[in-house]
Amino acid sequence: MSGIVIAGASRTFGTVRAVDRVDLTVEQGEFFTLLGPSGCGKTTLLRMIAGFTPLDAGEIRFGERRIDRLPAHVRDIGMVFQNYAVFPTLSVAGNVAYGLKARRVPAAEIGPRVEEALAMVQLAGYGGRQPHELSGGQLQRVAIARALVIRPHVLLFDEPLSNLDARLRVSMRSEIRALQKSLGITAIYVTHDQEEAMSVSDRIALMNHGRLEQVGVPEEIYRKPATRFAAEFMGTTNLVEARALGLAAPVWVSLRPEALRFAEEAPVGWPRLPGAVVALEMLGPITRLDVKLENGSVMKMVLLDAPGQIVREGQVVTLAYDPSRLTVVS
Repeated sequence: MSGIVIAGASRTFGTVRAVDRVDLTVEQGEFFTLLGPSGCGKTTLLRMIAGFTPLDAGEIRFGERRIDRLPAHVRDIGMVFQNYAVFPTLSVAGNVAYGLKARRVPAAEIGPRVEEALAMVQLAGYGGRQPHELSGGQLQRVAIARALVIRPHVLLFDEPLSNLDARLRVSMRSEIRALQKSLGITAIYVTHDQEEAMSVSDRIALMNHGRLEQVGVPEEIYRKPATRFAAEFMGTTNLVEARALGLAAPVWVSLRPEALRFAEEAPVGWPRLPGAVVALEMLGPITRLDVKLENGSVMKMVLLDAPGQIVREGQVVTLAYDPSRLTVVS
């Protein structure tokens, strides 16, 4: 099967254009993430692919097959929801088997396929348990097994980790990524979490007000943001007029905090910026600084923990920055 092609997809709710003429191609076997703030249209676009929300305009194809006019249950899609959507009155095995029974899979095949799916998500032997006996992470694994057991060509994830605690989110996202790659299945993943998106994705589509702000591999969007929105949404950045850095160009630039160093530690040739530390936040492995420059601009800086290095609020410092890390943004 070829990839997913979305052409001119639009959807309006009342006066709100939730998805605005989106053109997008997802390659076969790719882990593709729709990223953006609440209300940007990412979940609406995912639901349009799934068949839960109709298009006002445009089309969606899986390879040569147009699917946007097909009912959801014949699109060959597995979907994992934010709230697990596990049936509380069914056992784990019953939940996983639900989609197979709905598709009238022969009874003799259901048991082995359920066990196979549970083994994929590290829940072998859990089939007889009830949902209330499971942790949040285990419930999410049940939801993933239920999506996989139908052997879909496309797997959709709608904020699947947002109900888990921070440590479990980190381990679960690694599991999801590893499972998707081992199966070679095409996955589209929705999240508002930039770190989560960068850790699991082959490519990311950053959305804003129903439109695609930027599409690219995680490194490209982080290091070379195309717009001010992309620069600020993809982690912390210094978004300043070039003149604040001593440059003559009448443009705005993005400079990540990690591209700054103290002048005495920087290579020869990096531009210097005198200033003073006005805020300091020690976070264990890193320390975040706000440095007010002589021209009044405040630059954010990140230092790796170094026991011999002592920085105090109010200290006069000179920063230097890597000019290759400057990105002009629109």
